[in-house]
Amino acid sequence: MRHATLEQITDMLISRRRLDEQGWNSRTLLAAVEERRLHRVRRGWFIDLARWQELHPESRHRVEVVAAALAAAGSDPVFSHVSAAVLWDLPLFRVRPARVHVMTRPDRRHSTPGLLRHEGALADADITEIGGIRCTSLARTVFDVVRTVGPEAAIALADAAVARVGGEPWAYDDDAAGRLLADLEARMRVPGVRGIVQARRIAGLADGRAQLPLESLTRYRLFQLGFARPRLQVPVERADGGRFWMDIAVDQARTFIECDGLAKYVEDEYRGTRTTERVLLDEKAREDWVRGASGWRVVRVMSEHVATLESATSHFRAMGLFARRPSF
Repeated sequence: MRHATLEQITDMLISRRRLDEQGWNSRTLLAAVEERRLHRVRRGWFIDLARWQELHPESRHRVEVVAAALAAAGSDPVFSHVSAAVLWDLPLFRVRPARVHVMTRPDRRHSTPGLLRHEGALADADITEIGGIRCTSLARTVFDVVRTVGPEAAIALADAAVARVGGEPWAYDDDAAGRLLADLEARMRVPGVRGIVQARRIAGLADGRAQLPLESLTRYRLFQLGFARPRLQVPVERADGGRFWMDIAVDQARTFIECDGLAKYVEDEYRGTRTTERVLLDEKAREDWVRGASGWRVVRVMSEHVATLESATSHFRAMGLFARRPSF
C-alpha cells in the first residue's frame, strides 16, 4: 500500500464528464463498477479500482476529500475533523471514515450519505488552505479529532501533529512543540464540550518525538498500566562514535522498548537493499551492543502485543515489566 499526494490524487480521479466525453454511457459505467474495474468515490467521480486498492487508508480518505472538494467547486467548504487530518497528513490509526467531514453554519447543517456536516463557527485563524482545499488549522483539527475518536487513535494523531512542528527527534524544537500544545490546552479549558476529558488527557500525554503510531500506542498502554512518563528517542553511544536511537526508555525499569512493525523487515521502503535476514542480524547486533553498553534490557513490541490493554499487560509482564500503580 502507498501514500498519495493531493496532486497525485487529482490526477487519479476521473470525472463523469470526462467519461462521457470518451464515449461512456450509464450502462458501460455501471458494468465497469460491477466488474471491479472502477471504484465510485462519490457521485460524479471515480478512480481505477487497482489504484484505489493499493492506497493506504489515509490516502483513500484523502481521495474522498479531494473528490468532495471538486464536486463542491465554488462553494468553498471547510473540511474538518478526520477529513482535515488527512489533508494535514496525520495518521488515522484504526479509523476508517464513512463520510467526509465539513464545518458549516448553523442554518446550513444538512448531512448526506457521503458528507457529514458539523455545526459551528470558526475563527478566521482556524481556517487554512492545503493544496487549494480549505480546511481547519492544525490545532483546531487536533482539537476536533482527539475529542471524537478512540484514545489510541487520538494519541497517534496528537503525537504526529506535534511532530509536524517539533521536527526530527534528534533536532527537536521544544519551543515550537510547546506552542502547539499550549494552544491545544487553551482550547480545552472550555467546559461541557463533548469528549473534553479525553482530549485533555491526550494533550497532556502528546509527544512529537514519537515517530510512528505503534510508538504512540505503546506509550499509551504504558500510561494505562501506571508507568511513569517514558523518554522517547533516547541515544546510546556506539563504538564508532555514532549513536543508536532507542524508541522508548522506561527509566523506572531500566528498559528500552523498541517498536517494530512488520514493514521494517519486509518492505523495501524501510530495509533498502538489505535482505530480511540481514535486517534481523543487524538488529540483533544493535540490541546486543545497547544491552552491553547501557546495562539496560531491550524489549521488542509489535502491533499485536499492544493491540489491547489485556495483550499489553500479558506481554509486558512476560518481559518482566511491572508498574506499581495501574491507572485503569
